[in-house]
Amino acid sequence: MNISRINEDIIEQIRKGSEKAFSDLFSTYYSYLNAVALCYLVDKEAGAEIVNDVFINIWNRRDTLSYPIHYYLVRSVQNGCLNYIRAQRSQQNVLDEHKEQMLAFQENYIQSTPVPLQYVEMRQTEEEIRLAVNQLPSKCRIVFEEYFYAGKTVDVIADNMGLTVSTVRVQLKNATDRLKQTLKHLLLFFIC
Repeated sequence: MNISRINEDIIEQIRKGSEKAFSDLFSTYYSYLNAVALCYLVDKEAGAEIVNDVFINIWNRRDTLSYPIHYYLVRSVQNGCLNYIRAQRSQQNVLDEHKEQMLAFQENYIQSTPVPLQYVEMRQTEEEIRLAVNQLPSKCRIVFEEYFYAGKTVDVIADNMGLTVSTVRVQLKNATDRLKQTLKHLLLFFIC
């Protein structure tokens, strides 16, 4: 099963206690999340343990799951890696200066760098947005692109297109309303 096949129905089945649906989620994401952990940690076993802990936590708190789950899983692994690094730093062992600097670097890296796989995901998201914008009615699309992409003001757009300012505002509202509806699955991620 690939990641795109994890849909709201599977998450709902997990919420109801379906071990089969949970197994599908696990087998779909396990390797991917291990790759995410390896972006941050050198220790492959520690990364696998973090991923296993994420899945245990998902099962234990399955009644609170929501769709989409992809970004929640990735963020959970990132947080697990952060906690692991912080625990390494706070152990009673005396760390040499080099190891301390390496742990500080890893911690900063996790907090400031997207997962390399997120670049691919962001391109897919950008493509979805571009397709949704292209599906807008012509005038609505042009006003939207001029305002959001070209950074023009409502007054300038109205003047350039021979429209009233209120018409431009209505077109912007119509565009954003349509895009919110078309891209609502993406908006859930940005709200979280």
